[in-house]
Amino acid sequence: MRIAALQLEVPRALTGATERFYASLDIAGRVGETAFTLAPANGAPFYHVALLVPGDRFDAALAWIRERVELLPGAAGEVFDFAFWNACACYFHDPAGSIVELVAHRGIAENGTEGPFTGDELAGVSEIGLVGDTPVLAAALAEVGIAVWDGSLEPGQLAFAGEQARTLILAPVGRGWLPTGRPAEPHPLEVVVAAGRDATVELGPHSVRVI
Repeated sequence: MRIAALQLEVPRALTGATERFYASLDIAGRVGETAFTLAPANGAPFYHVALLVPGDRFDAALAWIRERVELLPGAAGEVFDFAFWNACACYFHDPAGSIVELVAHRGIAENGTEGPFTGDELAGVSEIGLVGDTPVLAAALAEVGIAVWDGSLEPGQLAFAGEQARTLILAPVGRGWLPTGRPAEPHPLEVVVAAGRDATVELGPHSVRVI
């Protein structure tokens, strides 16, 4: 599976600042394998979105992002070690308040590059949060060939659909996002996923197109 395209909504007054922010990270309409666009909207939409760092480039990416943003700390510092996935991550906010993650899964998207990191090395969108009734979301995605591969559909828990490093995170409303604990809210987004069979699934405010 891969996330082929993602469109997020941005508060209208913050659209320009948010576009310039991503352009400063070498993300201007595309991040690796993913077309990445922002749409101005009313209200205050925010999301959890993770960008995929090559598995052998996390340390270099960490040095690169520290020069550009203020990282969000957790209990053990700015680096989160997800040993159960053999992955490392760090987090920061974009100007619209979305929680952005850089995540590297060891052995995935590795490229053997050495030296300073650049934004055009990002392999694509790795995760996007879909917020709602998680069993309902999971059932609808399963019908078009996107299965839950980790996590839990029990109340209050996160479930992970797709595959490792290319994942739709199913989150219940109000569940706190790492690392800030900000309660998850459902906001409109459009995601195109290359997996399963051709279909479009409307999941509350989320439109998921499968190709």
